[in-house]
Parts: sequence; C-alpha cells; structure tokens
Amino acid sequence: MPSVIADAGQVTPEWLTDVLRERGVLPRGAVTCVTPGKVQSTFASAVWRLEVEYAGDASPDAPHRLFLKASNPALAPGKFDPTHFHREIVFYSEIAPVMDAALTIPCYDVAYDPETLASHILLKDVSATHTERPTPSCQANCELAIDSLAGLHAFWWDHPRLGKDVGRFRTLEERRKSWIEAEESTTAFMSAVGDQLPRPWRLIYERVLPALPDLARRVATGRNLTLVHGDAHLGNFLFPRRVGEDPAYILDWQFWHPAIGGSDLAFMMATEWEPETRRHLEQTLLRRYHRRLLALGVRDYGWDDCWNDYRLSVIQGSIFIPVWRWAIFKWAPDMSALNSSMTAFEDLRCSELLNVR
Repeated sequence: MPSVIADAGQVTPEWLTDVLRERGVLPRGAVTCVTPGKVQSTFASAVWRLEVEYAGDASPDAPHRLFLKASNPALAPGKFDPTHFHREIVFYSEIAPVMDAALTIPCYDVAYDPETLASHILLKDVSATHTERPTPSCQANCELAIDSLAGLHAFWWDHPRLGKDVGRFRTLEERRKSWIEAEESTTAFMSAVGDQLPRPWRLIYERVLPALPDLARRVATGRNLTLVHGDAHLGNFLFPRRVGEDPAYILDWQFWHPAIGGSDLAFMMATEWEPETRRHLEQTLLRRYHRRLLALGVRDYGWDDCWNDYRLSVIQGSIFIPVWRWAIFKWAPDMSALNSSMTAFEDLRCSELLNVR
C-alpha cells in the first residue's frame, strides 16, 4: 500500500479499516467493500466519492460515504506552487484538530510526500447534509459563510501560536520582494490589458504600488491578526440543507496564512461579487461579522477598525487578484474581477487610506 494515494482504486478495505480504527470511528467490525465513484478534476487535484460497506457487527456510526482528494500537479495552472498541497495537509493534520468550532469537514486521513509533492486527504462525505451554493443569491447562505469565517478568525485572533508554529509572518526582505513582484506583474498586466483598462483604474494602480510599503505597517503592528483562509469565495463553502442545524463548512485550505481578517471578506465580496450585490449585502454582512467576533471573545477591535481593515484588504488584495491570476495561473485577464474590485475601491473611498508623498 503506497503512503500517498494517487487513485481511488488504491483504497483497499484493509487499509480503510485501519484508518477508521485509528480515528476511533470504527471500534469494531471491518470494511468489506470500497466502491469509488467517477473521478472528477478540480484545481490541481482529482477527487472521488467512495461508497463503503462493513461487516454486520460494525459500529452504526461508521461513515458509509467518504470523499478522497488526491493532488495532481499536472492539473495545476501556470506557475502554481505545488508546495501548497503541503499547506492543506498541515491544516487538516495540525490546525483543524485544535479548533473548537465545527467549521471543517471531519478528516480521517492525510499524507504528503515531500519528494514527489504528492498528497491525499480523506474526508467524510457530507453531501447528504450539505450542498454547494457558489453565488450570493441567498442572503442566509452568505450569513452562514460570514459566521464560519468569524468563527475561524476569532479562534486564531492574536493567538500566541500565530506566526510561530502556526504559519509565519513574512520577513522584511520577503515583503520587499513581493512589492517588486507586484510592480513588475502589474505593469505587465496593464500592458497586456491595454485599452480594456480604464484610465482611472490605471491611475489607481499607479498610486497604490508605491504605497504598498506604508500599507504594510498595519500587519507589522502584530495586533488584531488572525489565520485566514486565503481563497474565501462562496464556491469554497458547503451550506447545510437545513439552515440552523449545521454550520457552513469551509473547503480547500491550500492558501491559509496569518493576516488581517478583512482579507477573507474582501476576497469574497469585493473581488468575487458583482458591484450591485456587494453594495446590497456588504454593510449587513460586515456588521454581522464584527458582532460575531465580539461575541466570540475578540476585544479592543472596534467597528472602525473592522471597516478600515476591510478597505485596506481591498487595496492590498482585491485589486491585485486579477493581476496574480493572469501572472501566476496564466489565465486570461479576469475583467469581471477587475471591474468588481476597482469599483469596490472607488465605492469605499479606499484612496483615503493611501499615504503617498
């Protein structure tokens, strides 16, 4: 049996029996049959749903449906860094188990090979209780997503392990390198987009780029920071079929890192949503998020702090997402995300936060 599973056909009843026993969900009995469904391709991974059968004396709580995710670097777009597979393994093996909130799907097994960068993750299949709803058409689902992000952020808010053995903060030299890369990639992006980029948006980039070192002082304070998901669009949530009975689960943890909590909110709303949808829901959801943080124990973080962190995240993150998608993943210019993020920059008067001399 390989240490890292690359194909669902490698999941034998014997191996799965050992895994489930080790996790404490199969105290007696054994797996007798594993039937994989059709393979599907996702971002840099292949996934399967597994049907599991047991001997008659198996525990009634043993999972009958599982979800297997195996890395497949060949599917990765552009210059995707395959070490991000390891980041997701670390999340499920080291970070999720210490959290006291049920924000992630129960995980039964993970493995990673540092030489080949191959990995697999075995999760409970929650399709019977949860479903995908990747658009903000339902405000109740948006509120559930906000609640889950608030739960994640509140748990890790200024946590003593944050930036030490749970992620790390970039060094000054690494930040300087990122500013240079941002300038080079944005200049190339503006050239590639050409006349599709309205002049006011071009001027925004020209103002923001030299301001990035000053804007970084917010994170450098080391206060009111947390662990963020890093890719918090609604497609990375599973929502309960019966609202009120279960939380919204957060998926795909390749990009988690310590940062400002507002970066997840800005990615969700200012980058991914149409401007009219964002304008309609933004204040309601941000107020809900802030109230939730306070209820979960976050202190000395006022509404103005929350609001300005959201605006700052639009500057540092949202307006550059189309640039990174083009430069790193080699996607066609994402004009929809560009329109959404630049419109948010203007609507929220983000230029007030710039300090360019």
